[in-house]
Formats: sequence, C-alpha cells, structure tokens
Amino acid sequence: MPFALAGTLWEPGREAGPDAIRFDVAVFEGPEPGRLPERDLVWTPRRDGWDLALGGLLRARIGLEQARVSAEVSRGLLTGSPTLATRYLFEAPATALLSRRKWQILHAAAVVGSRGAVVIRGGPGAGKSTLAAALAGEGLSVLADESLLVAREDPEDLAAGVRDLTLLPDGAEILGLFDRTEPAFTGGEAKRRVDLRTGTSPAARHARLAAAVLLGDRDRTPAALVPLPAEAFAAAFREGEIPQERDGADPDVIARAWGARGGFRLDGARDLAGALRRLETIARSSEI
Repeated sequence: MPFALAGTLWEPGREAGPDAIRFDVAVFEGPEPGRLPERDLVWTPRRDGWDLALGGLLRARIGLEQARVSAEVSRGLLTGSPTLATRYLFEAPATALLSRRKWQILHAAAVVGSRGAVVIRGGPGAGKSTLAAALAGEGLSVLADESLLVAREDPEDLAAGVRDLTLLPDGAEILGLFDRTEPAFTGGEAKRRVDLRTGTSPAARHARLAAAVLLGDRDRTPAALVPLPAEAFAAAFREGEIPQERDGADPDVIARAWGARGGFRLDGARDLAGALRRLETIARSSEI
C-alpha cells in the first residue's frame, strides 16, 4: 500500500538513476490518527540528515549522503489518512533531500494555467494561500502553497515540494471553502486543509514558469500588477524568505534569474476580485 501512494506523486516503473532517492518502508500494526495529529510532528536535525516523527504513527530517518529514507508507518495511518501518510512518508522527506541536491526550495505558492505557472511570494500572512485557493476556484491548478522547488540549472523548471494548500479558518470561510476542507495544524496554528490529492497525478507536480509575482501593499487598492526592474525584484524577493531556503543553498540566484526575465509586484490584494483577474491573465494569456 505505501508505494501505491508514492505512485500518485511520481511515475512508477522508471529506471532509477544516480540521483534517485531510496525509500525503505516497513508497516506496523498501529492506530489511526486522532484529531490534528500534526501537533505531534517533530523534525530532529542530525549531522547527516534528519529524523522525522509523527506521534506514534510514523518514524523516518532521512540520510543526506545516501539519499535514503528509512521509515516505519502505522497501518492505521495508511488506511485512516492516506493523504497525511503520503505527505510525511514520501513528500516531506523527498523535499528535504531534493532541496540539498538539484533543487532550490522556496517559500511560495504557485498556480498553473494554460500559459504556465504563476509563482506568488510574500511574507507570512501576506495572502499567498488565499490567492492560490481563490484561483483554484477559478479553474487553475495549485502546484504549491508554501513549499516550491525550483531547478538550480533551469530556474523556469518548477516542481511541487509538499503539494499542500492550507488556509486560516476565516480565510476558508470568506472563500466559501470551510465545509470542503479538513482540520490541519501547520506553522504552529490550527488551519483548514484543501485536499489536493484527489484526482492528482505525477504530471500535476511539474510546470514551467510563466511569471513571478511578489505581494506588495495589500491595502493599496484597486489591485495593480507593477512590473519591477531586476534589482528591485531581487531586493523585494527577500521579504518572503524563510531560513530553510539558505540551508545549503542560495535563493538569491533564483531571484536574479527571475528578475532578469521580468517579475511583478501585486499591490491591493485586499481587492480580491481585481487581484484574481490580474493573476489569471498572466497564467492564461500571452498578453500581460
């Protein structure tokens, strides 16, 4: 069963290359998760990697040098919450390893339209998740909410890290999504999670960059999309930074590459309808 879950993330049957990540998974007889099991999530750094524990439901050792994950998972977690099991058995450990290899991890949301992915970046509480959820309601696909991977050798190549979408309860209420979400606990607070796993496929985890958008002054309405010179974009890009981005990496490289191709600042996100129109345009239209 565990590797059936992995098949929703990555294409099965592909021959492993030198950069492959190995997963060794043992299933033990154990309980289903209770309410908000993520309250018990603990990451412990080690010299050569991390240990991850989710209460009595899951234990994983992530080795950097061997690119190997050795895990034990409760059968109750696999059957009771396959989405949660997928996130912490496969997605989170893989993201931790990929971010130290050929990929740069970024704190950003990303939605995908016919033209490609629009990356939305801003500090905590800037409104990334609300915009991503609202755009999903308009028919765009959510690539990432908090955890986005960018290829170091090709910064326009994007991939989902932990493909997740969580909202504060009042945000879920405003968007009319509360009854379609489930309880979650991330970032030290209770939230609501939109299930992105249903109907997903490995192809939904990759996209090419259409444009990068940095969130500016929320109250400067009406909403406006402002082109930024490369240097201004790179400077504003740092406002959304989290410490993990510099764990063996340099996000400024991505900022310079995206700024050179042309990035934007979105002011007036409080004007939600106007902000959505502008973001939809760059996700779907070749004319910005």
